[in-house]
Amino acid sequence: MKYINPINTRRISVEMSELLIEDVEKLCEIPAIYEQRTVSELLRRICKPIDRPGAVADPRFWSVNERIFVVASYMAATRDDGPDFPVGEKGSGAHFSDYLLANTDYASDIPFSFEGEALLFSPLLGYQAEIIEALIAGGTYKPTDFSWWCGAMAACVRGANDDPLEYTDDASYETALVGRIAAIRQMPEAKFVGLFHAYLDATQMGAHLVHAITSSHGVIAAPVSEPKEGGPELAPARFPAHTCISFGARRAMGFV
Repeated sequence: MKYINPINTRRISVEMSELLIEDVEKLCEIPAIYEQRTVSELLRRICKPIDRPGAVADPRFWSVNERIFVVASYMAATRDDGPDFPVGEKGSGAHFSDYLLANTDYASDIPFSFEGEALLFSPLLGYQAEIIEALIAGGTYKPTDFSWWCGAMAACVRGANDDPLEYTDDASYETALVGRIAAIRQMPEAKFVGLFHAYLDATQMGAHLVHAITSSHGVIAAPVSEPKEGGPELAPARFPAHTCISFGARRAMGFV
């Protein structure tokens, strides 16, 4: 079994181990449209929490930035072309290091303002991304950039004096989130665009480990390196969970 270095950040302390073949079977049973659910299951199977104050054990409560970072770190340790493995289409010139944000870590609340109102941005968490993804996959919203942006804004933005939506279970959180999404979708056009740009600025201020963004493809990582002179522009990357599974294991499961 391959040795993988532990990961220790402000909120994460985990030992990591190689997937077992029965883990691969369980991951392959999850429908491909549920990428965030697959990421949560993958992280539960490759990570063993290290008990220390301030560490968050459940990967559903890690930020999507933290989740991408841990998944990509696993890939860096287990792939034959790691640790700085190529990313994206062949010839894109992108590597894992092009998406890493050095000397950054999780911050819970990022203050910003819009139209004179004091607001807070909190990083999107795994369970929130799972619920947004399920709403889109279930047909409540269309599979578009706009749907993901509305969902993420509803989950991550609140008034400076407001408490965040409390999580007790997925169903009750989904109900509350849908109400917030409805309020955003009913904004006048100019107000929405203004809030959206303020939100994008806040996501940049709150970026940690990687710069996680959303699109019609779900949660992705924006490149943070400048393209090499004469080289192509670097594209956002997904680091999907299934790419942690070797080609041979996927073939054994009938997924190639």
